[in-house]
Amino acid sequence: MIDLFFIPTGDYLRQFIGNTMIKPADIKEILKQRGIFSSSNDKTILGPILVKTGISPVEFETLKESIQTKEENPKIQSRKLKWQSDDSLLDAIPHDFDFSNLIDDPFGTISIDNAPVFTVAGDGKDTNHLIAEITIKRCDKTKNFGDDVSYHKCSVELKLDDDNNMDLSVLTKHTSKETLSIVNKITRRIHKHLKDKNYVNDEPIEKILFGSFTNESRIDFLVAMAKSNAMYLYYQDMKKVHMSPDENVPGKIPTEIALFEKKINDLMFKGKSLDSSIFLKKSDLKKHIKLCSVTSRYELNDDEHQGSCLVRIYFPEFDDESELLMEVENLNIQKKLPAELKSDIKLQILKFLEIKKLGLYAKHSTKNVGA
Repeated sequence: MIDLFFIPTGDYLRQFIGNTMIKPADIKEILKQRGIFSSSNDKTILGPILVKTGISPVEFETLKESIQTKEENPKIQSRKLKWQSDDSLLDAIPHDFDFSNLIDDPFGTISIDNAPVFTVAGDGKDTNHLIAEITIKRCDKTKNFGDDVSYHKCSVELKLDDDNNMDLSVLTKHTSKETLSIVNKITRRIHKHLKDKNYVNDEPIEKILFGSFTNESRIDFLVAMAKSNAMYLYYQDMKKVHMSPDENVPGKIPTEIALFEKKINDLMFKGKSLDSSIFLKKSDLKKHIKLCSVTSRYELNDDEHQGSCLVRIYFPEFDDESELLMEVENLNIQKKLPAELKSDIKLQILKFLEIKKLGLYAKHSTKNVGA
């Protein structure tokens, strides 16, 4: 069989080169390999040279790779199950765990690009810490060259806590709606498998939901989460909050809350030191406020990374079944890093914050408030 290549030319090639992920240095490198040298770093000057002379299949694939390795913005969720077995996770989760039929796409635009399998995480020594990584390929022919194929990564991580191995933490990472759907399906399959084999009891997976808190305890939880200093991540300031007045709270409405017109469903505040706002501090106001999101600034400082970032900790909706998410909205590192490494750093930041999340949930959720 002969492999066929479709190589863009003319306006199609100009459109492809116009992708913001293709940098002038990428074009200069191709021209340099041809023996063409230019002192310019302007893509509007370098691009036409490539358009006029055409592009080879190898050069086209090189530029496509620079687009497809763009920085991902991972989001993570965590769930808990009660473990009731002396077996390790490696014994409980089979090597041939079922990853089939995870995608329901009649149009064939989405597919799994790798062969996922659960393996021992980290250095491979802890048999109670497993991870499965999945890569999704998405094809959208309605987009420009270079944007028509994208790759999205997600993972499901299982870890037994050190406390008598009684708690199973399920950590999921996703980067898009497609990957969120897939990790949720995998989580449900894991739960069913473990229940069927009596590794866990029949209790549902414990999730951190918007409805798991009172208005007051949700505020306390999100503020405490934001102020969690972990490893080389140091809390600096709360820059943004997203809240809604709760009209269903009985009793007299405080003057500060009454200032919100009834037609206002939710409010986004931006500024400095918002964690000291009266709406997040005064107990008689907190019960009238539904807080769903906080965005804070952190400093990063260790032997390898110096910089800053913004982290958003949030419930996507003002809905009882909305599940807590965390994501790094902005990451500035002093030294230049590849996009893939920046994505890895973002994930590590989220895992650092994850350390305190379940403990704060146990403290502030309705299961424990007033207990």
